[in-house]
Order: sequence, then C-alpha cells, then structure tokens
Amino acid sequence: MTPSTILAEAILFDLDGTLIDSTQGVFNAWEEFGKKHPFIDGLQWRDVAHKTHGRRLAETLKQYCNIQDDELPQAIYEFEDIVINCGGGPDLLPGVPQLLSDVNRIIPDRWTIVTSASSRFASAALIRCNLPFPSKGLVTADDIASGQGKPKPAPYLAGARRISNQDAFATKCRPAFLSSLVIEDAPSGLAAGRRAGAITLAVCTNHTREFLETRVGDEKPDFIVDDLEQ
Repeated sequence: MTPSTILAEAILFDLDGTLIDSTQGVFNAWEEFGKKHPFIDGLQWRDVAHKTHGRRLAETLKQYCNIQDDELPQAIYEFEDIVINCGGGPDLLPGVPQLLSDVNRIIPDRWTIVTSASSRFASAALIRCNLPFPSKGLVTADDIASGQGKPKPAPYLAGARRISNQDAFATKCRPAFLSSLVIEDAPSGLAAGRRAGAITLAVCTNHTREFLETRVGDEKPDFIVDDLEQ
C-alpha cells in the first residue's frame, strides 16, 4: 500500500483507546456499577461498556444507570477511581511514546488531547503512563457543556480553538477545518471529528479494520491505521 501524506496544522488526539488502553479498568467499573445500579432495559455490563465507548460518563451514567444530576459528581469520581486504580492499567498503546515525543519536540504548540474523560482522570492517566502534557492544555469532559460531548463536534472544535485561537472552524463548512487532523478509535469520536470539519484517522484498537471500513456517514474515517507505530 502506498503511504499517504496528510497535511495538517494541528493534531487532535483522543486519549483512551488511541494513546492509552484502560479497557480492563473500564470493564471492572461497569461491572461494579451494574451491581449497585441496575442497567436500563435489562442490559448487561458488557453491553453498556460497548455502547458507551468514547462518550462522557456524565451522559452515560445518567442514560444507562439512571444516576441523578446531584449524584453524578460522586458517581463519576467512583467510576474513574476504579478505572485508574483497580484495572491493572492504563497501558500505553504501540508507537505512542515515540510519536508523542516527536510531536512534542517538532510542533509543541500544534497538538492537544481531546478526551471524554474528566480532567482528573486524564491527568492521572498521562502521569501514570509517563506521557507529555500538551502545552495548550487538555480538553476534557469538564470543559464541554452538558449534552455536547462526542459524537457532537463541540469537543474537537474546542481543541482546535485551543491551538488556533480562530473562529473559522465551522461545522457547516468542512474545508475551513481541513488543516486539522483528529486521531480516534471510537465511532463516536470519529463522528465528532468529522462534524467539526477535521480529517479523521482511525486506530484499530477496539474495532477491526473491516468494521471501521464499513462505517457510514460521519463515523466513516478518512484514513485507518492498525496502530500508531505506522
């Protein structure tokens, strides 16, 4: 296969499933929450873990566990505490240390991380995995209004504005955003990137290449790689 060249002024990375893998911790957390908070429609914890991948806990805990607004902060804290401390991870994904080292050295102010996790979890995960913090700061669930998380474009628009300080990024005009590259593993995140107008690159961490190739609409990535060693 002939290598492709992507021209981009900014790189926006997802975190979990793209740079790190906390799958076992997330599975543990959903299993524990299912014991205390029965899931809607008789779903099992594995079903919920699959359906919620890449989305914010503030939205998924309400949707699938009926957690009320006044209980959400504590519920999110408990969930993320299980993931970060009781999951045997998070673990670095292939190629990530070298790639982020190179990106942080060559274009230190032209990249950031856009995650559905809280600032607390994202910071703890980066420290645990010994990864650099973006000089422009992270975009986390704490920065996005209620109901505006992935697959909506708001998170990646916020990431682009962190880097560009411009208002030219519009969801209705994709060419205005073609200078940014979103790197994701989840269909919800790929949709968010495309809706924000970015070029999207999918990493085959939690889904096969065949699955990603058959996505349609905003979930269909522009490019697919097996991992970030490529």
